[in-house]
Formats: sequence, C-alpha cells, structure tokens
Amino acid sequence: MTAPIEPTPRQSPAAAECVAIPSARQADRLTPARRFALIAATHSLIDIFPIFFTSLMLVFQGRLNLSAQQETIIYMLTPIFSGSTQPFFAWLSDKFDTRLCGPIGLALGATCIGSIGFAQNFEQLIALQILGVIGTGMYHPIGVALAGQSGMKFLRRGRTQAIGLFIAAGMLGQAVGPQIATRVSNAPALGMEHLAWLIIPAIIAAIALHNLTRRMPHRHDDHRARRASFDHAESRRRWFAIGVITAQNALRFTSNVGMFVMFNVWAKSKMLAHMPGAPEAKIDESGAAMAAKLASAMTIGMGVCVLTVGWLVPRGREHRPLWLFSLIGAAAMASAGYIGDWGVEQFGVGALGVLPMAIMIALTPIGFFATFPVATSLAQRLQPGHTSLVSALMMGVGWAISSLAPIVAMAFFGGVTTKEAPLLSDARVNHGFLGFAALIVIAGALTVFISPRLVQRAADEH
Repeated sequence: MTAPIEPTPRQSPAAAECVAIPSARQADRLTPARRFALIAATHSLIDIFPIFFTSLMLVFQGRLNLSAQQETIIYMLTPIFSGSTQPFFAWLSDKFDTRLCGPIGLALGATCIGSIGFAQNFEQLIALQILGVIGTGMYHPIGVALAGQSGMKFLRRGRTQAIGLFIAAGMLGQAVGPQIATRVSNAPALGMEHLAWLIIPAIIAAIALHNLTRRMPHRHDDHRARRASFDHAESRRRWFAIGVITAQNALRFTSNVGMFVMFNVWAKSKMLAHMPGAPEAKIDESGAAMAAKLASAMTIGMGVCVLTVGWLVPRGREHRPLWLFSLIGAAAMASAGYIGDWGVEQFGVGALGVLPMAIMIALTPIGFFATFPVATSLAQRLQPGHTSLVSALMMGVGWAISSLAPIVAMAFFGGVTTKEAPLLSDARVNHGFLGFAALIVIAGALTVFISPRLVQRAADEH
C-alpha cells in the first residue's frame, strides 16, 4: 500500500530563501526530470577537476622542475587509478545497495584536486592526484546508474538517451575545466592555490547529491524478480555479452586517447616541414595550436554523438549500431591523416589547411563514442541487479587500459617514440591513424559474439 505523501512544512519567506541544499524529504518529492537534471549537474562539476593535471602541465614543469619521466607518470596516473578502482566501488554500491560512493567521490575528488596548488614537490602532487582521481572514479559508476534509472522514467528513448545526456553534461565540465584552471593559475591576483575555492561548491553539491539519492533506486525497480528469472545458462550468456562489450569499449577508448597522441605527432610533423630553421619553442607552440584545433573538432563530434544517439537507437536494436558505427568511425579515422596531408599541401598550415582534417576528425567519434551510451544502457539491462558494476566495467576498465595508448602508438610507428615520431615520413605517421582505426574495426567485429536475440530479450528492461 502506498504511503501517504506528507504535506510540505510551512516556512516563512525568509527561511525559504535560506534553503540552499534540498533536504532528503524535499528530494523525495522531486520529479524524475529534476532528479536527472541535478545528477547531470554534479557530473558537469566533478569532470571539471581531473583535466587540471594536463591543463596545468606547463605550470607544473616550471614550478616543480619535473623530468620527462615524471610528466609521463602524471599523464598515466589519472586513467589508471580512476579506471581501475571503479569496479570495486561499483561492487560496493551494488552489494550494499548504497549511493554513498557518489557524494563521497565528488567531495574527495574536488578536495584533493582542488588543493594541487599547495603541492611543494612531485611526490605531494601525485599523492593528491591519486586520491583525487580515485574519488572521481568512485563517483562515476553510481552516477551513471542513477542517471540511467531516473532518465528512463521520463525520456522517450529511456536509458540510452539518459546516459547520452549524462555523458554530455560531463563533457561540458571537461570543456570548462581547462579554462578555469589556466585562467585562475595565470591571473596575477590569484594563482593555482585559489583553485581550492572550487572545493566549497563541490562540497555543497555532494551534500545535495546525498540528500537527493539516499533513498533513490539505482537499479531496476524489479531487479530481484528479473534476476531470479535467469537460470544459470541465461546468466552466463548475459555476463559473457557484458564481457564482450567491455572488451569493445577498451579498444574504443584506447583509440580515443590515441587520437590525442596522433594530433600532437601529426601537427608537429607539419610544422617541422613548413617552418624549417624555426626555433624549437616556436615549432612546439604552433604545433600545439594546430593539435588543439583537432582536439576541439573531436570534442564537438563526441558531443554531437552522445546527444543524438539516444534518439537514433531504439531499445532492442543496439546490435547493428555496435558494428555499423564502428565501421563509419574507423573509415573516418583511417582517412584523416591522408586528407589532412592533402589539405596542408593545398592550403598551408593555417585554419583553412587544417579544416579538411578537422572535418574527418569530427566524424571519428561515431566509431568510439556514439557506441558508449548504446553499450552502457544495454549492459545495464542485461544485468538489472548490478547496474553500478556493469557501468564501471563499461567505463573504468576501458579507461584504465586506454592509458597504454602512447605505447600502442609507438608500436604503430615501428618502435619510434612519440617524441621522435614527427620526424617520420607522412606515410609512417599515418600508420598511427590506420592502426587506431583497426582497433575500432576489431571492436565492431566482436559484436558477432553478442546474440541479437539476447539484446531483444533485454529490451523491456529499460
């Protein structure tokens, strides 16, 4: 029998204006749309922080006198510790039916990463980095599970659309993060230490998230009955499919990160060819500007993909997009280097010369990012009682493995380091684009091991 809804306590106007954080009782009365909006807002906030480490690398170099090896360690620590810990925290969330990893992760990540301006040496910096990205990793599995559960109640395309919007909210934070970090750090009246002021709104948001989600289900409403209906063979088939999707995501994430490596290598190779005799610092500066244009093009493509895929792929029809999107994105990635070479040859290294390649790069996320909401929503439906765990497998495992992208790029360059790769011929450089495109093709080909009938059976679990 449904419990009666308690009337809202009367407040004076002054008291009402002072309420900054919704109480648990107030949160219980929020509509699913408002719940989803607040969860997505916390995703935007937490994703501001991890990108501080790459955005402020040049500042760290001068401030802490970092060696090349120490820089590489900083680059690799975020995906390793953020990704590898996600399955553990997801297991905790599912095992004890708790939502605490969300607000605790948000508070821990913001507190540690917001304090990096106080680091006096490399050791202190990586200690804050490790704890901070563990916090951000703690947040994401339960965050995406809650987003999928709340969004499916009011969005037309259910979980796929909800997860796409949730990811887009995080991308907004990733886009804003570098601007905040560099502007605060470079401002004469401020400095990197003032990033700590961001901890305050993050703590407030963490408390609000706790009140919002403490009694909110993050798994399917009837997950126990659904799990009980699975015999041993059915359960094995479902976990096997999730394992295949996890492997696909790992390959796709590696290609995604590999594109950032390729942008730097390709751009510097063009600057070396078009600026002979120029100072090394000038070549690096110009190459970085060109690489940034390509990164922006890819980010735009990623945003468009996650915002539109929810409308394009109905429940139960995920099987074909998992391989078709892969082929489309891989084709764009494989041809990007060659089209980029043609553009620079015809129009120079300015904006017009980079435009043809930027267009192709904007299409590459169809292969590695448009599939993510599709894969994650499908995985959550396959195991309705383990939505946090499967979300962690979709994100964390792939994110951790993607830290190997620079090493994979070296293999595609024939053992040449990424620092020396810009000196290679255009054809050798383009081997990198071809290699990462091949990984996406392999990811798409793995779809053959996922039963279309199984996908259809899970379609009603949305």
